[in-house]
Amino acid sequence: MRLSVLRHTTAFFLTVSAPLGSRASAQVPNASIGTLRPSAWQAGAGVVAINGLTWAYNRYVQHWHWANVGTRTWWVNIRQGFTWDDDAFMDNQLAHPYHGSLYFNSARASGYDFWHSTPYVLAGSLTWELFTESVRPSLNDLINTTLGGIALGEVTFRLSSLLAGGSGSRAMVFGRALGAFGVSPVARAQGLLRRRSSPGFGQEPVWSWIAVGRQREIGARRGGGEEGFGRVTLQYGSPFQEQAIKPYDAFRFELQINPEATRVITHIAASGLLARVRLNGSGQNPFVLGLFQHYDYDDLPLVRLSSQSLSGAFQYQLPLAARTALEFGMHLECVPLAAVSSEHGLRVRRDYDYGLGGGGRLTVSARHDNHDVVRLDSRLIWLRTLYGADGKHLVLETRVSGSVPIAGPIHVGGDFGITMRQSYYRGDPHVSQQAKQARLFLIWFPSRPTRAENS
Repeated sequence: MRLSVLRHTTAFFLTVSAPLGSRASAQVPNASIGTLRPSAWQAGAGVVAINGLTWAYNRYVQHWHWANVGTRTWWVNIRQGFTWDDDAFMDNQLAHPYHGSLYFNSARASGYDFWHSTPYVLAGSLTWELFTESVRPSLNDLINTTLGGIALGEVTFRLSSLLAGGSGSRAMVFGRALGAFGVSPVARAQGLLRRRSSPGFGQEPVWSWIAVGRQREIGARRGGGEEGFGRVTLQYGSPFQEQAIKPYDAFRFELQINPEATRVITHIAASGLLARVRLNGSGQNPFVLGLFQHYDYDDLPLVRLSSQSLSGAFQYQLPLAARTALEFGMHLECVPLAAVSSEHGLRVRRDYDYGLGGGGRLTVSARHDNHDVVRLDSRLIWLRTLYGADGKHLVLETRVSGSVPIAGPIHVGGDFGITMRQSYYRGDPHVSQQAKQARLFLIWFPSRPTRAENS
């Protein structure tokens, strides 16, 4: 599963960048969208196929001992119930959410909307834990696969639909189709079986930008130094737009890879709007109360932190000129499960604690042509350990970034970030860590947004 995640994440980075960065807008009239009824059989068969093929690979190619299952192990798993596992950080916090996104896309591409697709993720994760492994089912896997799979699943489904729905030269159409398959192979395969598109798409703008540069870790306790990185950022719709009605009609997605490092995938963040209320008026309203879902994955030299969370947010947009605005967002966050670095209570593969808690997020951005010129991101999270070393963790992440144009869509940018962690353990020494990170990079901004076919 780890290699699969690396392959598909790299494919996502490479294939989604160029098509989404195209200067031409891709628009598909609503009349061309299929209206077939959802197919429970197709969605369920897709979930079974995903689990069956993955299990067969583990059992007959990898020859993992825990993939040797049968009715006896099924009964033992059901009787013993769920526990916590000690798998590696990337396996639990990235591979499982990715696996969950496949379940979600199976249902989504079979005609179901966001909310009706979520039970298939839970069902797929539950059957995987109970029937495809001879070890006791994992509670953290069930939560990460379900919640992370929903977040990554809706993001990849919408981006895959966007890539597949364009026109142009044969090479461009082929490139977009290849990119759509790389982003969501299950959604494209299910779409071919239905022979029609998913129902009910509208037109939301999508802005994307790609940064390539060097970063330097200052004061890190492991894996520091200087290394190259690449990052793709996508802003799909806006919470302030009138058409942001359904879940994930507005979301922000970030992916960073560090090819020179042992930890190739170092950052993934998905924040999607689930529901919102405009405080007055209609249309482009500057005051919004929103409910957001977040999936965060950070594998930094100082601290590993990955979480599933929900937040209630107050957002405000202040127009400064025709193409320039100041945006402000303040989130109160609930964290049902997070993994954070730990120095105590460790196992062979697990160097982190599981906990639940809460916190807050703050974003301030000066935007021109819907691109961040100057941006501040800050997050404070408090966690109480559920599994691992008995203690509490407090993590603060803050980053300030900016960019200036140098030649058309090419900008030069830089940022500075600081991460601080305070961990208070019962019966073990407390830990205080701080690391700084500076980055310098080139950014490519497409000149006009691509139009999304929104569901």
